[in-house]
Amino acid sequence: MNQRRKLLKTTSLLAIFLALAILLNYIENFIPVIIPIPGVKLGLANTMGLIVLYFFGRGEYGLLGFFRVLIVSLLFSGLFSAGFFLSLAGWFLSCLGCILLSYIKQISIYSLSVASAILHGVGQVLCACILYSSPYMLSYLPVLLISGLITGVVIAKLSSLIIVRISPFIKKESLYSFFHFHKKVTPSNENEENKLEEK
Repeated sequence: MNQRRKLLKTTSLLAIFLALAILLNYIENFIPVIIPIPGVKLGLANTMGLIVLYFFGRGEYGLLGFFRVLIVSLLFSGLFSAGFFLSLAGWFLSCLGCILLSYIKQISIYSLSVASAILHGVGQVLCACILYSSPYMLSYLPVLLISGLITGVVIAKLSSLIIVRISPFIKKESLYSFFHFHKKVTPSNENEENKLEEK
């Protein structure tokens, strides 16, 4: 497969995953929350991020998250609104933490997902403290840490199941790398589900 075909395939797949992430972000607004606390969400769109991290790499994972925050803000909450900055802060901290952790050999998708969920909550709380000049926002941290642990595990399980199902259709060697400084994140073998669930 030549470079042009790889580029076209990779760009198309990333666009599909981005569209799905935006759609999941929208759908989640209609899902009843068990604990009605501001900032507590399941984070279904994060499944697309973990899938992109697995198949494509760290750079594409970061770009997907950034464009998701940008487009969702443009469509729903408004660019440069408080919601935009809260989402951006959550994305930045969770993305940075997840990328750094992904360099640890044999780290599981569960560890990445839980860390991402927790750091996202921490980023949002810190941003809220700055936006509203209120340190009392830090009182949300314990709740967000617990919810991040739970939702992180759920999202990791869902992501691992999806990765195993679509692996026969997406081969890493057939994808174009926009960022040549990184290697693919997770090893691939005959039993990918066991690898993804390895702790």
